[in-house]
Amino acid sequence: MTTDVESSPYGADRVYLDAMSPTTGETTRMIEKMHPPKRWEWMRGTDRMVWQCVFPGEHDQVGQVRRMVEALFAGTGREDDAGLIVSELATNALLHTRSGHVGGWFGVEVYLPENGPMAYLGVCDLGGAGRPRVDRQLANGELTIGGFGLAIVRDLVVKLSQIGSPATGHTVWVHLDLKTRDAECAEAAAG
Repeated sequence: MTTDVESSPYGADRVYLDAMSPTTGETTRMIEKMHPPKRWEWMRGTDRMVWQCVFPGEHDQVGQVRRMVEALFAGTGREDDAGLIVSELATNALLHTRSGHVGGWFGVEVYLPENGPMAYLGVCDLGGAGRPRVDRQLANGELTIGGFGLAIVRDLVVKLSQIGSPATGHTVWVHLDLKTRDAECAEAAAG
């Protein structure tokens, strides 16, 4: 019987036990014990975190994606902002593109660096209704209800942009500064 310790890049040390079966003579490798990492260590790991997921084109999925993104951003100080951003972008995909039609879907992608200052969030849609616009649109020369979402998103992020076309679909994406909220919180606590 031999024992071996392996350290995971995510902080989970595993102790392996190699044992020989008395009946077959075969060696079996078993995990004797594992020291799980803290949630934060496991989520961040040593590499960047890239997360992509496809959601059905149904409005109840917006809340699901918001909770998922808030969980991914837990501990950054920007979890509420990230949730608001992704829910706005997902809602726009459902309201203004083929993603909201029967059988439609939208995709969400997140890049959350280990120690970097900038996170990426993107929502991919199925296209169909022109290009996403940040500026408010007038109806008969007057402002309409709604249309503030992308302006709010723009105020929360370093960069808001989109790629794609009405024919192939769009990815509306943002760069979210993870250090901004830390600096704002520190200033508020100090003064």
